[in-house]
Amino acid sequence: MSLALIYHALSELLARSPIWAIDSAREWPLYADISRVAQESPAARRAILSLSEIPPESIDQRQARYDALFNASPRNWLYESAAKTGRILGPETFAIAKLYHAAGLVSSFGAESPDHASLELAFLAHLSEQIESNSKQAEEWRTLERQFIKEHGDWLIQLGRNLSKSGDMVYAPIGQFLADWLSEINLQPIIRNPRSSTFNLRPVIACADDCTLCGFCVQVCPVQALAVSESESETRLMLNVQTCIGCNKCEKICNTNAIHMLDGESLVNNGLPDLLRVTLRQSPRVICPACHKPTVSRAELEYVGGQIGHPAWLDYCLECRPQFYGG
Repeated sequence: MSLALIYHALSELLARSPIWAIDSAREWPLYADISRVAQESPAARRAILSLSEIPPESIDQRQARYDALFNASPRNWLYESAAKTGRILGPETFAIAKLYHAAGLVSSFGAESPDHASLELAFLAHLSEQIESNSKQAEEWRTLERQFIKEHGDWLIQLGRNLSKSGDMVYAPIGQFLADWLSEINLQPIIRNPRSSTFNLRPVIACADDCTLCGFCVQVCPVQALAVSESESETRLMLNVQTCIGCNKCEKICNTNAIHMLDGESLVNNGLPDLLRVTLRQSPRVICPACHKPTVSRAELEYVGGQIGHPAWLDYCLECRPQFYGG
C-alpha cells in the first residue's frame, strides 16, 4: 500500500517532527515509499532527487524548523479553516467532519481539529487503504477520495507551495512534494497498479570495455539502484531495475561514457535482457603476485595503468607494495 504509506508519512511530518525524521532523508520511510512509485510518478521522481539532499539533524533542530514555520509569526496555517478564513473552526472544519463520518470514522480527533493538515492526510491514507484492500467497494472509496481531493485538496496544495518557497532545507522539498503529489493525484487519481517497467529508461553498458568499475555511478545513485558486488574471483556492477527511477545521474557522472539510458523498446531492439536485476559489467579480480590475494578488478587496474603507465607496483596489493618504496 505505497500510497497509504506516503500519506501516513506526510501526516506525521506535518503533525510534528517525528523521531525518524532526524536521519538523513534517504533513511526516511517516506523516501522508500516514494521510491516504490517513482517509475510511475514524475512528482515522486523529482522528490527523490530533492529529498536525497536533506542531511541528518538532532530532534531539537528538526523541531525548531517546524516551530519556525508553523508556530511563529508569520505562520503557515496547518488548519484548512484558518488558511481560508483566518480563524480556526470554520465551515471547512465541519465539512471535513462530515466526510470522516461518511467514511465510518469516529468523530473524536484528540487535541486537533479535524481540518488539521495531518488529519486530512491521515484520512487520505485511510481512503487509500480501503481502495487497495476492499475490492468490492473500491469504486465507492475512490468516489469519496475524489470528492475529498476536489473539495479540500486545493488548500493542501497551496500549503505545499508555500512551504516550497520557505527556503527551509527540510520542509521546502517536503512542501514541493506535497503540492506536486496532490496535483498529480488530482489529474491522475489512480497510481496503484504500476505498469511493467519494460518501457522505462534504465542504464545499460553496451560496450563492457568502456566501464572501469570505478563505482562513481553507485555513489551518485539517489535510490541505491546500482551496487558493486565483489566475490573472491570477480567484481560486478549490478542494477535493480525495479528501484531505478531513470534519473540519469549515473550517465552524467560516467567519465568514460560507458553508461547510456535506454527505454524498454530500445533494449528489446538491441537484444539486451529485460530482467529485474541485471549485471551491467563484470570483471575478474587481479591476484597479487606476492601474497596471492585478490585485489582490484582487472577493469579498474587496466584503466589506472593506462593513465599512469602501469608501473610494476600496480599489480600488487596495498600490503605488498611497500617493497617498491625503498630508497
